[in-house]
Parts: sequence; C-alpha cells; structure tokens
Amino acid sequence: MSSSRFRWLYLVFLGLAVACASPRPPTGGEKDILPPRIISEESTPNYQTNFSEKEITITFDEWVTLKDVLSQLVISPLMPESPDVKLKGKSVIVALPDSLKEETTYTINFGSAIADLNEGNILENFAFVFSTGPVLDSVTVYGTVVDAVTLLPAEDVLVMLHPANADSAIYTTKPDYIVRSDKEGKWRLDNIRADSFSVMVLVDENLNFLYDLETESFGWFDEVLVTDVPKIILPDILLFPKDIQPALADVIHPTQGWLKIVLRGRKPWPVPELKPAIPNAVTAWEADTFNIWYPPSQTYEGLVRVPGDTMEIPTLRDSRSTPDPVFMQNSSGKLAPYQSVRLFTPIPITAIDTSFIRVRTDSMEQIPFELTPESEDARYVILKAPWKSSTRYTLVAAPGAFTNVFGPVTDTLFSIIPVAETDEFGDLAITVNGLENDKTYIMRLILSGREIAKHNIRQDTVFEAVHKTLLPGKYQVEIIEDLNESGFWDTGDYSARRQPERKMIFDLESLRAAWEVNSTITWQP
Repeated sequence: MSSSRFRWLYLVFLGLAVACASPRPPTGGEKDILPPRIISEESTPNYQTNFSEKEITITFDEWVTLKDVLSQLVISPLMPESPDVKLKGKSVIVALPDSLKEETTYTINFGSAIADLNEGNILENFAFVFSTGPVLDSVTVYGTVVDAVTLLPAEDVLVMLHPANADSAIYTTKPDYIVRSDKEGKWRLDNIRADSFSVMVLVDENLNFLYDLETESFGWFDEVLVTDVPKIILPDILLFPKDIQPALADVIHPTQGWLKIVLRGRKPWPVPELKPAIPNAVTAWEADTFNIWYPPSQTYEGLVRVPGDTMEIPTLRDSRSTPDPVFMQNSSGKLAPYQSVRLFTPIPITAIDTSFIRVRTDSMEQIPFELTPESEDARYVILKAPWKSSTRYTLVAAPGAFTNVFGPVTDTLFSIIPVAETDEFGDLAITVNGLENDKTYIMRLILSGREIAKHNIRQDTVFEAVHKTLLPGKYQVEIIEDLNESGFWDTGDYSARRQPERKMIFDLESLRAAWEVNSTITWQP
C-alpha cells in the first residue's frame, strides 16, 4: 500500500474516532413543570395515630432543595422546640423534639420550602400530620384576611387560634394553632380539635407569635369559634395598624426662624404648643410635620408639647439665617380657562405688592389679574385672571413683589401657567345610596393615591357630588363610616375591643377627555 493511500485511510479513521468521541447535546424534551413527587413506600407514613417516632423521613423522586425553612415552616400546635429540618440525599428529614403533648394532633406545613433542585418547581403547602393519641382531630376552618386600609387581600399573615376568652393571650402566650394566609388572603386550618377558640391575625415582625410591637398589624374575629362541625367558614377578618396615640416623633431646627415638629400616631394630630409661645408666628401643616416660622432676628430656646408628650427644641449652633432658595411653582398643573391657579413658594408670604408683578402671554400681552394669599397655608397664593384656552402665560414677579417671613424677596420669580382647552377635561357625577341618616360619612375622591376632593356627609340617605374639569384618569371613591366624627378613618383598638371604622373603595369608570361619567354606588360594607 502506498504511503499516500495509507495517510488517507488514517485520516478517515481519525475523523470517525473524533466524531464518535464528541459529546452531543441532548435531543431535548418538554420542560419539567411538575413539583417533586413523594415516594410513599420510602417515606414515613402520613396521617398516623399513636405516633411515637423521633424522626420523619419524606423521600422524593428527584433531588430537592429547601428554601426559607425558618419562615415557611408552620407547625400547629407549636412544639416545645422547633424541629430540625435537613436534607439527606433525595429525602427531607425532620428530627422531632422530645416532650410532644399527649393525645394531640400535630400538623407540619412546609409552605413553599420544598422545591426540585433543577427547575425550582415548588411543592406548595405539603403538610405532614400525625397524632400522639389514638385519633386524628378532623375539624377544618377556612377564612380570608383583608387589609383594613386598602381592602385588599392580606398575604403572609399569621392566623392563630387561642383558647376561647383568653383575651390577653395574644400578648403573653403562643397560640394553639397557627397558619399563614396565601396571596389571596385565604387561609385554612386542618385537623383542629373540637373546642372553643379566639381567632386572631397578626403581622409578626419579630417572629415570636405575640402582639408586642407598635409596628405590628393585628386583627381578630369578634365571636368565639366553636369547632363542633367538620367544616367552618368564617367571615373576613380585618387586619389593621395599631391605634397609636399622637405623639412627638422629632423636633428639627433647620435654621434660625424655622421649626419643624414631626408627629406620629393617628390623625387628627393636635396642634403643637410652644413654651414659651412665639408671638406672630406663621404655621402650616405638611403631611405629618407642623412647620413654625418666626422672625429670624430672634433666637429661640424652649419646649414643644402635645397632650402626653414633651420634647426640648434643639439649640442652633449657628445663628445665621439660611432659608431655602426662593422659587414659585404652579401646583395646579394643567388649567381650564375658568379655573384659578394655586402657586407655591416654600417660605410663607406675609405681603404682596402687585405693582411689581406682571402676567402676560407668550406674545408679551399683559392681562389683568388678582393675587391673594391662601388663608389656610401662607406658602400658597391664589391667582385669578381671564384666561384664554390653548394659551401659555407667564407670571413675572420683580424683586420686592413678595415679602416672606424672612423679609423682602430679592429674586425675580417666574411661573409658567399653561391653559388648556375645556374639552381636555372631563366631568364626574357621583351618587351614593344606602346611607343611614343618623350617621356621619366621609367621601374621598382619589386619583393615583392622591386625594382630589373630600366631602363630609351628615343626615343623608343619598348623597350627590359633581366634580367638573377633572383630568382624565382612573378615579376611586372611598366611603368611610365616621363613627367618632373625627374627619378621618380610624383604625381598630384590640384593648378597647373596637374594630376599624368600616369603609368601602369603589373603582369608577375611566374618565376621558370631554366625557361626563355618572356613577352610582351603594354603601353596603
């Protein structure tokens, strides 16, 4: 055989060898979307009575992983100590503590803790149930937890059963039964003994199963739960923030001539009192902060008080006045031709000289106007003028036009005022039925979480409100049963056995430009 032919055969065989040795990708197949499956024959039998094992083995048909076991594992009733949960091969091993209660049915719910290793498919809410006595308790209770503020389902909330009439147990004693609500606020407790219970719900921030923090939300079912039938469905339970009495959260002295007093707790907030008082001070609320402005030529040291609380006002190290930069902005947004403009400046206005102010169009045409301070908040001024549609105006205030609490404004201030066509807005007419004329209600019109209008309703069974020239959008109406006539929604108070004030939230039909929407809603919480 010639050497050239030999080399040719060698290369052929070498190519075949490389081809045979090269790894090939798998041919594929459908993606695994199923959770891991328990192999019963290799696992500790579920739903046993007279259970005395020290360890539970749960074996799966594939490799699994454990995620967030501490937060996902829920055991009812609570054991003397938390069991030790670990992986061994394809099995989950649960080492039980000593001294389990006699003749007691235990449920170990894994929540979303178990998932397959490769695809992360979760075995949702697998529960291992056993009884240390001769029978398994068999009562099931269902319900839903609802956020009392938003009226939306409350997820991941502890639902707890305590012995009936043990009113203080939520503060001192861990519950007999416990479960977490799901994404829809729904919960289900199985294998409960025949007995009487108090039902409570809790956002347990420190994971001790007790209602012991001001920041924890809570709720309870008003009646005693008697588990004397196999299946029980409870009404919705409202979860509400704690009723915290108004108190001082902070006192800030940002500059000479300005105090910021921050409050916490429920509304209505009391007006803070200064000791000694500052004569001729200018004040304004901004969310939870009470602002006080005083002449910057003065120095101030003293105390601030609200009922039940007092704080010392910090002393300034530097007595120089350094107010925020002065500016003026249009807080009204897009304007209809017959509306007034609300202009904002961060430091309260004490005097206006309109001879230094001009309002003109882009073509420099000057128009007459009226400018007055807002009575409730001196940081705002109201501008009225004969606006024309589809026109942009500019307010120009020369130095000396405004005097604020720190003295004459020496800057030239500008504000742009765009006036739109009337048909760029919409009108909204709302009728509320089903009211009781011996009760007081609050109706709030809301757009994107911001209150647009508020009405106090008294001695009416039907209430009507018309809102013209609204921006297009998706509006909500919130109706509150204002039992104490505070003007605000009041949360619940477990110590006083007072549930939150009832409310309803309605999503209205979308308001479009040049449209009029008529909405009829019925108060039926």
